Formats: sequence, C-alpha cells, structure tokens
Amino acid sequence: MRYSLNSSSFLADPTSQLTHMRDDAPLVRAKIPLLGEVWVTTNDQTARNVLKKTDLFVRNPKPITGRGLDASVWWLPKFMKPLLRNMLGADGADHKRLRGLVDQAFARHQIADMEPELTDIADGLLAGLDTQGPVDILSSYARPLPLMAICILLGIDPADRARIAHWIAPISGPVNGMTLLLALPSLRRLMQYFRDAFAAQRISPRPGLISELVAAEAAGDRLDDDELLAMVFTLFVAGHETTVHLITMTILSILTRPDARAAVRDTPDALPLLIEEVMRHDSPVMLTKPHFVARNVAFEGVQLRKGNTVMPLLIAANRDPDRFDDADTFQPRRQPNAHIGFGHGPHVCLGMQLARAEARIAITQLFTRFPETVLAVPDSSPSYTTRTGIHGLTDLRVLLR
Repeated sequence: MRYSLNSSSFLADPTSQLTHMRDDAPLVRAKIPLLGEVWVTTNDQTARNVLKKTDLFVRNPKPITGRGLDASVWWLPKFMKPLLRNMLGADGADHKRLRGLVDQAFARHQIADMEPELTDIADGLLAGLDTQGPVDILSSYARPLPLMAICILLGIDPADRARIAHWIAPISGPVNGMTLLLALPSLRRLMQYFRDAFAAQRISPRPGLISELVAAEAAGDRLDDDELLAMVFTLFVAGHETTVHLITMTILSILTRPDARAAVRDTPDALPLLIEEVMRHDSPVMLTKPHFVARNVAFEGVQLRKGNTVMPLLIAANRDPDRFDDADTFQPRRQPNAHIGFGHGPHVCLGMQLARAEARIAITQLFTRFPETVLAVPDSSPSYTTRTGIHGLTDLRVLLR
C-alpha cells in the first residue's frame, strides 16, 4: 500500500502507522508532496544501510538520471541557482571536499564560546514577551533564537543581524510557491549582502565562520563565491529548522509530560537526556533528503530500479523496537539513546552540537525565568506543520508564569 507521512493522524501519533509500515516491509511506498511516490525505510538498520551505502544511494541524481537538481527547479530565478551547489546534494569526492572545508572551519569555532552570547539573546527575547496573556513561544522565541545563533556563528555584525533575520524569515518557516515568490526581493538583497561580506573579509577578516570559510584550504583548494553562498544558506536553512522544532517539541514535552517536567526540575543534568529523547521519540526532522538508486538492485527484499528515490524515515528508525526497549514510550532519562535523529553516515548533521547547545540554553532560560509556564489551552491538541519531512508544530501557545 502507499502511505501518507503528512496526514494529521500520523503527525499527532505516528505509532500505529509506523507499526503497519514495519510489518509491511523494510522499504515501503509513500507519497511525498512535489516528489510523488518514493520508497521510505521502516526500521533502524535499513535506514542506516541507505545512509552508509553511498555507492548505491546518491544525493545528486544527474549521473544516474541525466537530470540534475536544477532541472527539477527550472523555474528558480537565475540569481538563486548558485544555492543548488551545496554539500547536501553532493556525493563522493565533491561532498568530501565541501564537507572537509566546512568541517575544518567549523571545528575551530568553539560552540562553548558562543554560549554566553546565546544566553544573553535568549534572556533578551524572554524579557520582551507578554506575561499577561497567551504567547506563541514558537514564533516569538524558538524561531528567532536559532537565527541569531547562526548569525553569531558566521560572525555577522550585531548591527546587521536584525535585517539578516528579516531577509531570511520568509524561508525559515513553511515554504510554498507563493511564499518563495514573495521572498525573492529579500533573498536577492541577502545574497548580495553575503557576496559583499566575502569580498570584505578577504581584505579585513573578522572573527566568525564566514572568515574561516573564506580562508579555509584543503589540498590547495578553496570555496569559490557560489560555493560560499550555498554553504552559508545551507547553515541558515538546514541548521535552523531542526533547532526550531527541537526547542518547541522539548517545551511541549515538559508542559504535557509530568515525568519530563519532574526530570528537568529535580535534576538539571537530566535536560541533555530529555533533549536526546525528543530527538529520538519525536524526531523533529523525520525524513532525510532524497537518495537516488545508482543501479538496478535487490535491496532488503525489494527490487529497486536505477533512478528510484529512497528516503530514510528517521522517525521509524528511532521508534524501532529492535533497536530501543519500549520504543514507543517517551522516557526522559533514557540511556543509552543511539538514535539517528541527526542523520547517520557522511551526511550526518554538521551543526548537531550547536543545535543541542541552543536547545539546552533555550529550555534552561525559559524555565528559570518562568518556572510555572503552562499551555494556554491545557486540553488542546497540538497543531502540526505539514512541511515535508518535518515533525513539528505550527505554533505553541503558552502562559508564562
């Protein structure tokens, strides 16, 4: 049968459908908006195998189908085409080169050095919230904090951060054709801002990842301006949405699960464990980027054809009873917790340590300032976004106390 991954029933409680999918086969058919029918994995081992077998499952379809990613978005304005040259869609030596350069720069930037400034930003955002009525903690707190974190990481002048956030905002949430069309003028200004920043930092470097990327070398190679632009946008978009929903889903867990609230209240050291359990059980990014089958092959009992699309379903892997005891039960103190919520293999999330730090700071500061926070409507059902591949909320209204 063909499964839906963005139905309201699945998003509210994936348990039943995941069980049916797992009983069906290690790979099943699902319908994905814009992509059509694809194969998705239903257990941990199959997901890991797809993500590790980079000779069989590739990110760039052009060598396989003759059509690159640009062919599927032919309508994209010319000035945005350089954004397609990012490492998320690269394979083999090309991916190794791009990842190696950004890893080199990223490794030198200590996440711990960012934490005092992130804490100040979190406190500033909280200080500006309305304590007299309901507040959407997603839009007013969980979304702007990661945007500011990426600005800090990149070394963007504090005076420029508000307009950067304004320019990137239209594509930092759910995106469709209309929102993208309306965002084009802002995106053009943002891209020109970064091109100017690259040129300026070649002459006069300033602390931050942009400067390190401009200077990064590996085997005598450098990132050109288009690759730099694609890299910066990748950090903003891919590194932002995960964290928004990780923060929001963790807040929701604390507000709706007494054992989660007790764990954080009674044992501050329990918060990192809670965050990992949210990444496992709720899987804010529940589906990977598409992978394309490089040749006809029998894989996990399924006959795959060259060019077929396969997408590891991370939430299915993270709820696999063969990997986790009592897999469908949320356990805020679960240890060990070998989830793949941040991916697996060569494309594992580059910014996962930053995402963990942001979530920890966001939750700590929120419940330190407002320890008795509750849902604005206690018995209401959460509203889930239908954005492809995301398991997160559209909003989260709370009363700050």
